[in-house]
Amino acid sequence: MALSDTEKLQIAEAYIAASRTNDPVALAAVCSADSITWHNFDESEVGPAQSAKALGWIHRTVPDITWTTLALTATSDGFVWRSLLSGTAPGGPLHCHSCIVATLNDDGKISRIDEYLDTAQTKPLRG
Repeated sequence: MALSDTEKLQIAEAYIAASRTNDPVALAAVCSADSITWHNFDESEVGPAQSAKALGWIHRTVPDITWTTLALTATSDGFVWRSLLSGTAPGGPLHCHSCIVATLNDDGKISRIDEYLDTAQTKPLRG
């Protein structure tokens, strides 16, 4: 059964809320157990456990982190979320543009995320 754009955006909003609140249980609820996240900055693919670990790390490293949604769009097979990550990182203010391209499976779970970040903008994370 094909998902409507409204359903895709509801899944996206649940993913966004889980990311913003560092809620690994909520994140797992919207992702398939075998979901893959690919990063443009290192061209690696990681599974759900590593993705949750990275999310926890960013929240610990930048305790006041926020994601400001710039655009959220349903696509034929999922959604695209463009956002601005902001906060106080160890090396100073963080302002990093992010783009998530998510693919949903037939069960309405995120099966793949392609994550795009400008690594020059992540420099404050490294102190």
